Amino acid sequence: MVSSRSTIIIAGALFVSPLAVAAFRTPSSSGAVHPPTSGRCRLNASVLSDSLDADGQQLRSGGNANANDIISRAVEHHSQAKTNGVNGVVAVEGHTNGVDIEFEKHQLQQQMQAPSQRQKKKQQHQRDNINKSRKNNKAMAEPDFLRKRTETLLRMTKDSDSSSDNLSTNKGAGTLKVEKNTFDWLIDAWSYSGEDDAVDNALSLLSRMEELRDQNTISPSVSPDVKSYTKAINAIARSGRSDAGEQAEVLLERMILDAGTYRNLRPNTFTYTYVIDAHSRSASSKSPHAAQRLIEEMERLRAEGDPEVRPTTRAWNSVIAAWAQWKGEEMAWGRIGSGADRAEACLGIMEELANTTGNEEVRPNTYNYNSVISALANSWDHGAPSRAEKILEQMETLHRTSGDDNVKPRTATFNAIIDAWAKSGEPDAADRAELLLAHMMELYQTGHNLDAKPNVRSFNSVLNAWAKSGQDVAPERACEVLTQMEELDASSELEVSPDATSFATTINAFARSKAFGKAQSAHDLFLHMKELHDTSGKSTLRPNNVVYNSVLNACAFSVGDIKEQAQAMEIASALLVELQKSPYGNKPDQVTYGTYMKVINNQMPVSEARDKVVDTVFQKCAKDGMVGEMVLRQLREMGMEEACESLVGKTMWGRAINISDLPRELTCNVIEGKRMRRWQSQHGR
Repeated sequence: MVSSRSTIIIAGALFVSPLAVAAFRTPSSSGAVHPPTSGRCRLNASVLSDSLDADGQQLRSGGNANANDIISRAVEHHSQAKTNGVNGVVAVEGHTNGVDIEFEKHQLQQQMQAPSQRQKKKQQHQRDNINKSRKNNKAMAEPDFLRKRTETLLRMTKDSDSSSDNLSTNKGAGTLKVEKNTFDWLIDAWSYSGEDDAVDNALSLLSRMEELRDQNTISPSVSPDVKSYTKAINAIARSGRSDAGEQAEVLLERMILDAGTYRNLRPNTFTYTYVIDAHSRSASSKSPHAAQRLIEEMERLRAEGDPEVRPTTRAWNSVIAAWAQWKGEEMAWGRIGSGADRAEACLGIMEELANTTGNEEVRPNTYNYNSVISALANSWDHGAPSRAEKILEQMETLHRTSGDDNVKPRTATFNAIIDAWAKSGEPDAADRAELLLAHMMELYQTGHNLDAKPNVRSFNSVLNAWAKSGQDVAPERACEVLTQMEELDASSELEVSPDATSFATTINAFARSKAFGKAQSAHDLFLHMKELHDTSGKSTLRPNNVVYNSVLNACAFSVGDIKEQAQAMEIASALLVELQKSPYGNKPDQVTYGTYMKVINNQMPVSEARDKVVDTVFQKCAKDGMVGEMVLRQLREMGMEEACESLVGKTMWGRAINISDLPRELTCNVIEGKRMRRWQSQHGR
């Protein structure tokens, strides 16, 4: 028998009468749950943050050194350095400790995800940034206004009306004048609009300018110049289209070809930079090579005396960004090459070009160094964190000896290296990450580098390093970091108040551990977070699905005696009920349902009662349109694919059911991908 309190909670959570009660192995003696003392974490807490997403949760003239020779030497030197171990490079079943092995496989798949999926995430990130700019620009703030202006201008300049008698630069609709500035302004506005048809509209405007120029029917002042084309190329670059690089180069080649007739079309530094930008933001595997070729062309033009073109750190940063996403060459025996290696080699090329050509505009700055460090952090290459630290040491030495603030390490620099350690999986990664945080604190507190001020992300990255460390002391050390955040914020020494990510990641440290009492401890930590939110009113502490799902994950992987299992099931059920009626506007998502089913799978014995519970929960999941990959996987593990077949309306005859087999209404609200789900949660959608 289970307690009456357990029975009520479970029945409400499962939307059934106490079916699950009979499936429990033992009564639950859980009582009132109390949050940890203020500013402190209970050391017996647990849960998963990353693992809960188990289904996918950047002039001076000088000598004319041969740029190609410099580049070849730099790459050769870099490769030799790696071979000799110079940059600190070291050649180096089921589920365990709260980590679903399927999730671990998914993490590796994320590193090699399809270009189209990466593009969707980039486009969403770009839209988020664009929304911030719209507030100060009427056209951008009101896409309909921008669209109407464009349609009006194109209608006014149709061929049938384009004569010098009836079309002048002063004719317009209201304040809209038919002049070059109007075209340029609209093209530029489309560049930053973030609309899906931005490129089409920008190119339509540019094409109309070319037509009017070729017809020679209106004032030459409407003819497009280098600025017009450059703005259009910028629109292409910002679109995130998979063919953005190729499309941008088409315009560049047209400019070069027409420059013989129209001298005001000669491409300049900005033009080339935006074309490189387009390549760096596209998904083509050829993009990094194209970006490298274009930067070399810029160096050749500078060396030949072109006053309008010279490489800059800004252009080089785009080349670095292009290499950073390169996954190597696909060969018959596998992939070879590393984008992080190529990105790092760019720093040596830039330094040598600055020294030999006198062009200080290519000497690496903080942004370039940071970009390479980020490339290393995301590369998963062996020894990447150590190489990133070598770059940090180089930056600190350069800043200390030269006093040049252009190479001063900043908060973002340190954060990227801490992140590199967190992702590395190396045995001492968490300790190294925490040492870097301590170094940041020392630099800031002593006044030696006020630009190295730690922020919430700094602390969260260290928490993530501990969560992924697998060390027995990980939960305790994570709690110490979380407590430090609360104390520093309370003393106003640093504005590092923990946020939902801080708590979820700390819970993650427990979930990956072998600590006894994971479910109860995770719930204690969750209640402490809710208490801080309710008393402080800080939106950053609003419980979101990531946190709810983390606690559920701890329940799923709780181990111990029968009492422990019953308590885990009770807490999970209570959370599902709470999430259905959440005052924070949350609703169960596909991860919630999938993780809850994992709880049932792990904590309830095989029985008819368990099957009925799973079937009831699945029916609710289907009604909510939340049948995702994780839900299907759990059904397969429990041998209950018949539940899916009944909804599909056909027998799969032994073949595993895929998402594509399901009716749209069952999957309509599923958002696959960890970043997209977090974005949705943060924006209350």
